[in-house]
Amino acid sequence: MDISTLNDIVLAHGKHSSAEFGEWLRRRLRANARCPAANYLLACRGFDRGRCAQAVRHMMVAHHADPALESAALLVFAGLNWVERRGEALLPVLLDTWEEFRRPEFDRHHRERRLLDAFAGPRHGLNGVSPLARRLWRLPIRTLRAQIREALSSPDTGHYPLLLSTV
Repeated sequence: MDISTLNDIVLAHGKHSSAEFGEWLRRRLRANARCPAANYLLACRGFDRGRCAQAVRHMMVAHHADPALESAALLVFAGLNWVERRGEALLPVLLDTWEEFRRPEFDRHHRERRLLDAFAGPRHGLNGVSPLARRLWRLPIRTLRAQIREALSSPDTGHYPLLLSTV
């Protein structure tokens, strides 16, 4: 993924409504089916809409097109696990997958950090959380962010020790 591609995508995101941006990403894929950023972002939209198979497919293409997108690999396996555990929220499935795969780091590569930074949500209210929680928050999946926020504000935060630990 080159910087000019990412800049084009970020500019388009700022100019379009959510629905229009989704269509813009699909047009981009028709022009370049292996565009890592477009596949990654469409996958995130798929997770938000509960279209897991579609999301996994896009994440697989994103990771194969740019192996620096290590979170894409994690999300592929989390998505496959999520299909098996239908009815559960994405957050516990993602945390279990992260543990199962020996706590892989992601956002280590410059290209991945640039993509995640470009689409990161506001971080207010995320004080005192673990590095993992901050990393997961940066994934551009709105439902995941909502689940993280809910878990952190819940009196039962103990169910998610990985979000508070210093791991």
